[in-house]
Parts: sequence; structure tokens; C-alpha cells
Amino acid sequence: MRAVVESARGPVTLTRCDAQDADLRDADLSEATFVDCTLDRVDLRGAQLADARFVGCRLMGANFERVRGLGFRLERCNLFAATLVGAPLARTDLSGCRLTEAVLRGADLRWCTFDGCDLLNADLHMALLEGADLRGAALGPCDLDRLKAMKGAIVTTRQATEILEDLAGITISDPN
Repeated sequence: MRAVVESARGPVTLTRCDAQDADLRDADLSEATFVDCTLDRVDLRGAQLADARFVGCRLMGANFERVRGLGFRLERCNLFAATLVGAPLARTDLSGCRLTEAVLRGADLRWCTFDGCDLLNADLHMALLEGADLRGAALGPCDLDRLKAMKGAIVTTRQATEILEDLAGITISDPN
């Protein structure tokens, strides 16, 4: 796959490809588009992803650690147990992505939209979430470390209530 993308003379679009376990470390995938591809356990460590798009892809266990380039997008992707340590995703619309058990440590998620995302058991330690819109996301159980990671994020009253119930074991009643 690396040879196909790197030898292209312009932006490449790959549709319904199967590149499970591919080694794409440090590859230049700038402006590449992957549509409905199976990319489980693909190794993208250090890859250049400027303006790359992943649309409807299965990226379970994929490793995005230390990827470079701004503007790469993940749209409606399954990122179960993926590693996105330090990923530069600020202002990205992550709507519809499954991030269950994903490792997002230190990822830049400022001003991202998480509508319809599943963040159950995602590791958000040291992630930057200022202005991130979590209102449409499934957050799952919350402990103090997870709450600290969500500093600056936007949540609904219902989500805030669930977080307080998880942390303090209290019941919040709204008379209205």
C-alpha cells in the first residue's frame, strides 16, 4: 500500500481496500482518502497525514502515535482500541466515530465535535479537550481522573448529572 500511495502523482482515493496489519510508519499519506477500508492494526506511527481522510473505515487497534500534519479527518470510523497518543485533531468533526477503549493520551482534541461518538473506557489522560463538544457522545462511567481530563469540554445537563451520580453516588432530582 505504501508504494501505491507514495508513487501516485496526485491525491489518492482507496475504496474498500483491505490493509490489515499494514506497516505505514513514517509514510507520506498527505491528501490520501480511504473510504470503507479495513485497516485494523495498521501502523501509522510518525506518518504524514496532512489533509488525509478516513471515511467509514474500520481502524480497530490502529496506531496513530506521533502522526504529523494538520487537517486529517476521521469520519464515522471504528477506532476501537486504537492508539491516538498525541494526535493533532483540534477542530476535527469526529461525529459517528467509535472510540471505545481508544488511547487518546495527550491528543489535541480542542474544539472537536463528538456527536454520536462512543467514548466508553477511552483513555483521555492529558488530552486537551477545551471547547470540545461532548454533548452527543456516550461518555460511560466517570472517575476523578476522567473528569479532570474533560476540563473545558461542553457536556449536557444530563451528562453532568450522570457524572455527579458516578462520582458521588448521589441522585439529582429536577422538579420540572
